[in-house]
Amino acid sequence: MSRVRVAMVQTNSVVGDLEGNVERIRRVLDEVADCDLAVFPEMTVAGYPLEDLVLKPGFVADCRTAVEAVAEASGRCALIVGFA
Repeated sequence: MSRVRVAMVQTNSVVGDLEGNVERIRRVLDEVADCDLAVFPEMTVAGYPLEDLVLKPGFVADCRTAVEAVAEASGRCALIVGFA
């Protein structure tokens, strides 16, 4: 019977700092590189609480781009990542 290695991850995301939050996620992914699945909390990419940031033109699209960058860094590990 094979095992699935799951990493439950907590990061200190900063509201609106997509680039910084992606970098924090990448560092954690380096630490859990041997896992099969990494689970991050809601709003990991965008930070919490978003309030008016979601009304800013392009913010949600920028979040999607940030999530794509996280996916590229994931290697063979599947991810559950929350964003805006």
